Amino acid sequence: MNRHGVRGETTSSGAPVGARAAGLLAVVGFACGVLVVLVGGRIDSVPLAIPLTNWVGVLSTSGVPPGNAVPGALMLAGIAGLVGLWVVANVVFRSAVHAERQVWWIAGAWSLPFVVGPPMLSNDVWTYAAQGLMVRDGLDPYSSGPSALGNIPVVEAVDPYWRSVPSPYGPLATTVQHLAVAISGGNPIGAVIVFRGLGVACLIAIGVLAADIAGRRRVQALVLTVLNPLLLLHVVSGAHLDGVMCALLLGALACAQRERWVLAVVLACAAGSVKAPAFIAVLAVIAVHAHHARGGRAWRVAAGYAAVAVISVAGFTVVVSHGSGWVRALNTPSLGHTVLAPASLVADLLHPIVSGASSDDLATGGRVSMLLAALCVVVYLTATANWRSLADTVGYGLLAVALLSPVVYPWYLLWAVVCFAPTPTDSHRDWVLALSASASLFDPPGFSRPTSIRLSILAVAVCVALLAPRALRRHRELPPPPVATPWGH
Repeated sequence: MNRHGVRGETTSSGAPVGARAAGLLAVVGFACGVLVVLVGGRIDSVPLAIPLTNWVGVLSTSGVPPGNAVPGALMLAGIAGLVGLWVVANVVFRSAVHAERQVWWIAGAWSLPFVVGPPMLSNDVWTYAAQGLMVRDGLDPYSSGPSALGNIPVVEAVDPYWRSVPSPYGPLATTVQHLAVAISGGNPIGAVIVFRGLGVACLIAIGVLAADIAGRRRVQALVLTVLNPLLLLHVVSGAHLDGVMCALLLGALACAQRERWVLAVVLACAAGSVKAPAFIAVLAVIAVHAHHARGGRAWRVAAGYAAVAVISVAGFTVVVSHGSGWVRALNTPSLGHTVLAPASLVADLLHPIVSGASSDDLATGGRVSMLLAALCVVVYLTATANWRSLADTVGYGLLAVALLSPVVYPWYLLWAVVCFAPTPTDSHRDWVLALSASASLFDPPGFSRPTSIRLSILAVAVCVALLAPRALRRHRELPPPPVATPWGH
């Protein structure tokens, strides 16, 4: 690790991966992607949302009849196959050299079905299009939901749960939504295609930046990013704006590695102006740079970069009309409910203790407890940022916020995954594999709610069972700490 808190490069040795092995990975992964897209298009993953298009016959407008779990099982099998192939690719390319081109070819094959197919696993992209239309029509997305557009088809394509709630996305995200609608000439289907193209561009940017940060381990970093099923499902297929946030985060880490601190702060602020949790990176960058300044100068350095951050956020905010409204809309995601979120589990644990409390009070107690825990973790990581790499500080902070938020969605784990991926040591590779695999298999559609919950628990349990022995073995192999003597030597 160098003095700026970024891991130094380590050499990798090995032989080039054979063309037959790379070709087999590409073909089988492509087949798994096709299976996911074709079968997933038959599943009504968002009830009561009416698609604007059948996507050339791939997307069903009626969904699978209740009680038929076959499409859900096939889709889950396709995703599991893709996850398994990705794990194999990590083993195959672990000691490979001069294999970047092969990784990119495999990434192209795996991503092609998701580029061509309809949005899968989430219809948030239709919400993006509706919010872009709101901005175009002069409506404030931070004070009302897409339903303010009136009874038009794009509103019916939005998840009914989110039709009447304000946007939680930052002003830069709202600017992207407006631009997508403008590029498409106000056509929401065209806007969705623009978001899909942006997702592909973000996948490429994430891979390039991760490889540059990783240095001589760039091949391993590429495999952990551009072949990652979590990115393929939620950045390419789902076209979530989390991809934009993650690309900007990696840009900030890359600038910090090159000691371009001002640009690092600006890019971190840009990421936070897409989604607020990324502001953790701003605190980490300032803390690391101020620590190396030392003495009384550290406070001046911290104050100077804090001013840069304030100016950057203000600049991103004024780009959008009513841009400051995004702050009061930050609680919008908490209006949802995910059963296995730690906040929900804590609320369930509080029920026997405070039996007279209402469900709303218990939910509030669980959410406040978890948010305070996340705040404590972020404060600790920022205060001790000089003890670890900058990528680790940002990654662990985002992981804490993702898991301890009132609701937990699979794409939230992307925030931490992209920070860990450029430093592919054994422990970080395990973290990326476990987080990505469990999140990719989490909350599978096409099943009854109880069955989906059981499958999600099983996916997490399997990942923990596979990770725990490796972590324990690695801990046992660590050299013992030096024994202190009365003389302190």
